[in-house]
Amino acid sequence: MNKKRTKKRFVGLDPAVTAVMTNGAVPNRAAMTSKQRRDRQRKRATYDMEPATKAAIEQIARKEGTSASQIAELFLAFAVRAYQKKDMELLRALEVRMPANTPRFQWELQLSGDWRSSLEQCISQAKTPKKWGV
Repeated sequence: MNKKRTKKRFVGLDPAVTAVMTNGAVPNRAAMTSKQRRDRQRKRATYDMEPATKAAIEQIARKEGTSASQIAELFLAFAVRAYQKKDMELLRALEVRMPANTPRFQWELQLSGDWRSSLEQCISQAKTPKKWGV
């Protein structure tokens, strides 16, 4: 449907000109910074997570002076490595699950009690006011 409309708008133009007008200009890769090239290759992801987990990631990112997405990527890579190494604490956490209420997934994972309390402790430490001179 979109091709039909494009053909009618650019009747009589050179095909190369039509391609540039419909697809946009080709980016100048030589003028892109290394961060722009790296970001272009990255894929965005959206995850459902507990608000406490998100707040803890944001608090750690502020403390480390980086973005929350970079901290989340580092932590996810660490967890994947721990899973591959069959880390017992991580495997025990995977056992804390309930049947899911959706046909897409079999299980819904739950944060264990100590993991949840450590998240809450991390967040509460960030909210406590700093003492002068300490």
